[in-house]
Amino acid sequence: MMHLSPTHFGAMQRARTILPNRPDARVLNRSIPLFFIGRNKNGFWLVREAQGRIGGMFLSRRSVLRFAQDASAPHGCATMFVGRTFELDTWNCGNPLVGWLDVALGLLSRFIPDYPPPIPIAEKYRKRDWL
Repeated sequence: MMHLSPTHFGAMQRARTILPNRPDARVLNRSIPLFFIGRNKNGFWLVREAQGRIGGMFLSRRSVLRFAQDASAPHGCATMFVGRTFELDTWNCGNPLVGWLDVALGLLSRFIPDYPPPIPIAEKYRKRDWL
């Protein structure tokens, strides 16, 4: 059976993600793995190892933290929450259903305008007539 990833169905290839630099060795030792945690444009939780070797998509923040902990077991890891959105640029080793949901939302967003058209309001409901 052939494995199909979400990219087979028209999902855009992910561009290289620009993430913050790793803290200086005086702050965080190089031997400690660092995981970036944040959200993508559709609001799903992402986790990505700083060097891009492993990452995943999840529904909850708790799942993201558990993934980082399990991926760095038994020694542990450091986590850094990223304030802005970013996209996962590695293979999704997390929840495969979330990967498919992300693709589906991306495809649907092509047909939904960013800003809906203004709703016409009848003259009698304008604010100046209320006073």
